[in-house]
Amino acid sequence: MIMNKCAICDGKTENKLVSVTFERYGQKFVYNGIKARVCENCGEEFLDGPTIINIEREIRERVVEKAA
Repeated sequence: MIMNKCAICDGKTENKLVSVTFERYGQKFVYNGIKARVCENCGEEFLDGPTIINIEREIRERVVEKAA
């Protein structure tokens, strides 16, 4: 489902590529060029569920590889 209105301020959202930082396991993971819906009014960024799941999976794999 495409989110056309911001859940924070009810402003209009648009597709953009963004940089996001996740902090997990005491480390920072930065991802650039991630597709997101971004509010034109307040700037809040919204990632879709599959994108978040894929990033979380990749982070877990990177942490496991590093620990091995």
